[in-house]
Order: sequence, then C-alpha cells, then structure tokens
Amino acid sequence: MASFKGYVISKTLMPDPLGNKLIKIDIVEERENPGPIVTGGDESAMMAREVMNMMQQVLKSMPLLNQALGNKVLIPRITIWLTDDEIEYFGGKLDVGDYVEVTLQNGVIGIKRI
Repeated sequence: MASFKGYVISKTLMPDPLGNKLIKIDIVEERENPGPIVTGGDESAMMAREVMNMMQQVLKSMPLLNQALGNKVLIPRITIWLTDDEIEYFGGKLDVGDYVEVTLQNGVIGIKRI
C-alpha cells in the first residue's frame, strides 16, 4: 500500500460537453522546499555550497521571513472529476482547505478527510 497526505486546493464546477455538471477536485502534497542546488566540483562551487547552507540556516531562524519566502512547495498529485450523483456516493463533500489522505492499494484509490 502506498499513501500520501495533501490538501484540497481547488473545487470547480464545470459543464461537460453534454450539459451535465462536473465537479473538479484538485489535491496537492506539501513538501519542504529543497532550496537552491549548486553544482560543480571546483573550489568555488564548494564554497558556494557552504555559503548557501549558512544562508538557509539564517533564513530558517527568521520565522516571519521564512513564511514570506515560503519554505514549502505544493506538488500536484491528483485531480478527480465527479458528477453530482458521484459526489453523493463519495461520502461527504470535500471542501477547499481540507486535509486528506490518499491511499493506493490493489488497484483502488481511496481518499479520506483527516
């Protein structure tokens, strides 16, 4: 079984080509921002890596600045299209901002609000 946790970031009502209503639900996973990557093997690249590590530590120590710069990135994970009838069978509505767990097991995708 595989699983991940994420947030519902959008819920959109759209018509399909036949005039029926479809509800599009987007779920994203929030991960730590890896920060800048310095490549190269020479001395200047090694020095740049050390300076970047120090800068990251300084930025992490400043909570307000850290929030403004955003230390997390949103990774799109799953988009679901449901009809009005299907959303009823889904067992409760998902709203924007809900924290959910998505599980994958034996060819079945499960989504539950946490």
